[in-house]
Amino acid sequence: MLAAVFATAQIGYAQLQRLLPANGKLGVTGEQRALPVVIINGQAAKLAPGGIIFDASNRTILHQSLPANADVLFQLDMNGDIQRIYLLTPEERARLDQAKR
Repeated sequence: MLAAVFATAQIGYAQLQRLLPANGKLGVTGEQRALPVVIINGQAAKLAPGGIIFDASNRTILHQSLPANADVLFQLDMNGDIQRIYLLTPEERARLDQAKR
């Protein structure tokens, strides 16, 4: 009985995919500067007030924890500031690259 519960949990976990925003833009982070500046695709952008950064495990992280040369998906707010940044897993990046083709 217990083995069946664990097997079902593993199958459910394997099928779990993070929902990423459809209107996100792909990018690569650069060496970060002082908050609120974020470097993506070689360009400096402003992290919006209340902007959130999610790591590949979907946990929120602080600006200073944003790694350089990481694949990201980001969303802009109505002012053109970055509202959300999602650090991508290699599988998510491959899936998004295929969807853009």
